[in-house]
Amino acid sequence: MKQSKVMYIVAAVCTCLMACGTMGLVNAYGVFYKPMADALNSGQGAITLHMSISNLIVGLGTPFIAKMISRNVPIKNILLAGAVLVLASGMVIALCHNVMIMNIAAVFRGIGFAGLSMMIITLIIGNWFVKYRGTLTGIALSFSGIGSAIASPILSSMIQNLGYEKTYMIYVAAIVLFIVPAIFLLPLKPQDIGLRPFGENEEQENTKTAAANMDLPFTSRSFMFVSLIVFVLCIVLLTSLSSHLSSLAQTYGYEASVGAALLSFSMIGNVASKFVLGAMVDRIGAFKGVLCMMATSLAGLLVILLNPGGTFWLLAGGFLYGTCFSIGSLGISMITRTLYGDAQYGSAYSVITLFTSVASAVGLTLIGMMYDITGSYSASVIGGILMITIALACLILIFTNASKQLKNRTV
Repeated sequence: MKQSKVMYIVAAVCTCLMACGTMGLVNAYGVFYKPMADALNSGQGAITLHMSISNLIVGLGTPFIAKMISRNVPIKNILLAGAVLVLASGMVIALCHNVMIMNIAAVFRGIGFAGLSMMIITLIIGNWFVKYRGTLTGIALSFSGIGSAIASPILSSMIQNLGYEKTYMIYVAAIVLFIVPAIFLLPLKPQDIGLRPFGENEEQENTKTAAANMDLPFTSRSFMFVSLIVFVLCIVLLTSLSSHLSSLAQTYGYEASVGAALLSFSMIGNVASKFVLGAMVDRIGAFKGVLCMMATSLAGLLVILLNPGGTFWLLAGGFLYGTCFSIGSLGISMITRTLYGDAQYGSAYSVITLFTSVASAVGLTLIGMMYDITGSYSASVIGGILMITIALACLILIFTNASKQLKNRTV
């Protein structure tokens, strides 16, 4: 009994470390763009292209990883292969000093990260835990924000002292180290070592929780799944505004330090809301929890758009807006699992990952273009409000359609 409890703790810790390494450290990647561009005498646009390629490959590769898992390829092999590809491609990117070779290495980097993606993390948590599943998923994904916040200043200091090449190699090695415990200690399912998912036998708790899975049949061309994809696209486009918050504050007449603080407050909202949404999912269900986060995100955008004046209101708006990140990661994951259940989660979520990768790349460029055309970020903020409105309509359609299917199945 003591050994089984230890393994549940190991599962939780390993997934938190994976999220910190594969999402948190990756979110700090921007610190390398300017040093790389300066060293290679290249524009930052050309440098950032390799990251865009990598992200696109992650989206394209995730469905294939899901198929490998469904065919019982050991998760250890997938994680190990992903770690090796990330490490090898990272060393090439650090040492090649050639943009074209960096782009080629980015393809292999993307393949590696496809095997270490958020789909894997949430799949493992869902397999190991029934009770507190939402809370634990929220805690694990919060480590992505924590890891990024800690890593960014450390990496910036290391680049100044060691140069970007050595720092980049240390950075990639650190990502792999965060994955190593999961490779050697964590099976995909507790059944693989003779255990059951935590809380599975607590029938009363499972019946009471609003987060119970509907286990609806997954069809990628169904009205419900198409509505879910539109919802996902709107939320991902909404989160893209965060990269422009520093500039937005300066267009309002604030100093650069306020712009940096605005971004920081949005990241605080990002981390805090994942804890909150995770707990809400366990208590009131994924749909109601996501609705609450959509309300806070909308409130944040309205405060930013109306700009009542004063740093306090701007930072408060940034914090509230930052809660949309909990929807983009935890919310989408939990809604997908609620709709399609554990057995179909990997297949459904891997398709969603493809769309999130594309939408993320498009969103950053689209907001920049809107600013160039209008000379203001107001259009982008209004666009964000529109995205929430469309996402809300899609969420209502999804819930209504799912409820009808569930009712017809039980009649």
